[in-house]
Amino acid sequence: MKEAVILILSILVCYLLWRLFSIKYTLKKAEKELREISAEPEENRIVKFPVPDKTMEAFLCAVNENLEEIRKLRIAYVKKEENLKEEIENISHDLRTPLTAILGYLKMMDTSSMSREEQESLKIVRKKAEELQKLIGQFYELSRVSDGNFQMKLEETDAGRILRECCLSHYGLLEKLKVELFIPEMPVKIRGNPEALTRVFVNLLQNSVRYGQTELTVFAENKENEAVFIFENDIEEGTELSDPSRLFDRFYMQEASRTKGGTGLGLTVSKYLVEYMNGKIWAEYKKTGQKTYLQITIGFPLIFF
Repeated sequence: MKEAVILILSILVCYLLWRLFSIKYTLKKAEKELREISAEPEENRIVKFPVPDKTMEAFLCAVNENLEEIRKLRIAYVKKEENLKEEIENISHDLRTPLTAILGYLKMMDTSSMSREEQESLKIVRKKAEELQKLIGQFYELSRVSDGNFQMKLEETDAGRILRECCLSHYGLLEKLKVELFIPEMPVKIRGNPEALTRVFVNLLQNSVRYGQTELTVFAENKENEAVFIFENDIEEGTELSDPSRLFDRFYMQEASRTKGGTGLGLTVSKYLVEYMNGKIWAEYKKTGQKTYLQITIGFPLIFF
């Protein structure tokens, strides 16, 4: 009798150990497959059942149903994004031609017979039309750079020289702030696109002038294996965000943008362009005494020569 009980218990223990091993093996296999599926979400894959087990089968069926739902949502999101980009591009294209004509007529208008008040009104109309033209241009640029098929030619580029040229060519714009430049004479070589780099640097300078209070400091340096560019300006107290990465979100505007003419597109475009050049861009806040500073940093892989 004792031997029979021991035998039954042994069989039960073996069965339980086998069940435990089967469940652990199934979970481990499912975890591996889920990681692979997460890495390639566009692949139409499901989690398979390596060991027959009704409980695990029900669990993995629920996982697969959720995966299918996520895929459908992702496809719908991608389609919606593509439609939005296409609409932005079409609207921008449709508005550019008539607006260019309007600006041309405004510039050609004879103001000699106008009163001073009429001339001032015309200046305001022209300024607003130019702002609208700039906004349309930014929408068009965003639709281009956010397109997955956008291509950019990269070449060996002295990013330090381009930054110096941008600062010099926008000297009049920068006069509003006390500006300090720390850009080395030696080349800061990266694989980039000169036109895209110019666009990024100009966007950041304009952003600093628009939201800066009194100071702007621009750094460029070769740091270990990276070319680092820093734009730092003091900002209005209380305007900092809990998550500064939101500054790069499409159409995100701080409250100050509504009174200072911002569109929320410049930093978004800059982020796309930097990433196309294999760089990274991020923002953070710093406190120095009573002042708060916004610091935007760009890092590119450095070319050694």
